[in-house]
Amino acid sequence: MAPDGDIENPSLKHLAFFEALAAHEGGEDSSWRALSAGLIVLRLVDAWIEEGQQVATSDAWGMRAVRSAIDELDDTTPIRAILASVVNAVEQSKTVELHALAPRLMAYAQVLEYDAKWPLAIDVYRTIIAHTHPVEDADIVTMAQLRLAFCLRSLGELNASAEAYRVAGQVANLAGDLVGVLRSRIGEATIAIAHGNMPRAETILDETIDRASEHGLADVHSKALHSRAEVALLRGEYERSIRLAYRALENASPRDRDRILGDIAASFTKLGVYTAARDAYLVLAATAQEQYVRWVSMLNLLEIAARTGMEPLFERYRRELANEALPPQLQTHFDLQVGQGYFCLGRPELAVPALQRALESAQKHGFNQVLFEAESSLAEVMHAGGVQPPQQPTMPPSAEVSAIADQLREMRDLMTTQ
Repeated sequence: MAPDGDIENPSLKHLAFFEALAAHEGGEDSSWRALSAGLIVLRLVDAWIEEGQQVATSDAWGMRAVRSAIDELDDTTPIRAILASVVNAVEQSKTVELHALAPRLMAYAQVLEYDAKWPLAIDVYRTIIAHTHPVEDADIVTMAQLRLAFCLRSLGELNASAEAYRVAGQVANLAGDLVGVLRSRIGEATIAIAHGNMPRAETILDETIDRASEHGLADVHSKALHSRAEVALLRGEYERSIRLAYRALENASPRDRDRILGDIAASFTKLGVYTAARDAYLVLAATAQEQYVRWVSMLNLLEIAARTGMEPLFERYRRELANEALPPQLQTHFDLQVGQGYFCLGRPELAVPALQRALESAQKHGFNQVLFEAESSLAEVMHAGGVQPPQQPTMPPSAEVSAIADQLREMRDLMTTQ
């Protein structure tokens, strides 16, 4: 079941790795060696599948080269152990089939995701999909398609992401895998959110929450609640978003907990409870597993600095993020927040070009939700003549939401005392 794209064209296999190596500016450092080792292992897997078991004999020149590349990696990096396990599985396998390798390749792709190296992760997921059977290996194909869809969405490739979610759901449905079906539905909802279609997202997620609850699927229930909290946040239902997200925390994975905590903080920001929001983002900026979540946390700390009039802190976060290679969706949000931030700080001459960049990027990638917000912010700056209107006072949060804010403060205190 080959994916969209050119993975079956030998001349273009693993192009993302070749491009990353070509663009690497640090010379043959640890990052370059990790990229090179990953590429060599993937090419070994290709040769093993296409040419047979003879390429994996211990005295084969290719096998010696692969192990040499892996041996050059730092002992402490998880990539070294993962790539070594792939090579061991190739060498020890009695037959040429990807089933035994797939979990190891999935683990490699996950590490790439954590480092926000989505093009490389996409390459690995597509390699897995290309060499696994959608019926015999339905569980592997479904998970690889779901992760592929996530990576594509992170890069702003919404149409390709939607297709991967659709295929994941189709494969899971044929296999009778309800978890896979519901996770693909959550993915469809996230695409609807990105396109600004909140009614469709709500419909999908409410249905998914009910089905997950009915069948006792705690992890899927948590994921659906989290996405539903995101819709509530975008609809301006901030307290509801906090309550939904807090419910989602109970059965969330460590990776999902980071993202849920970020959305809780976003709702506190919208409520004007900046101390609670700052507490959560400081925890995430220091401890989140994924580079993406750490970036988002810094982006939101930038927003809070602007809203509270702390211009030196705003400039510090802006400079740090400006030096990062942000993916398109996050870069668009960054330009939006910079524009809105400069408006808050009374700097309209800097606000307008940033908002225009956000508008152009949102139009280019089809980020309709950000497009609406950029247009509104730009119109507000023009109408106000560059003067930030006073912010309307917010209502104090309910007792339930205040208790959640107290827990965020305890988390921050615990982090700073360790």
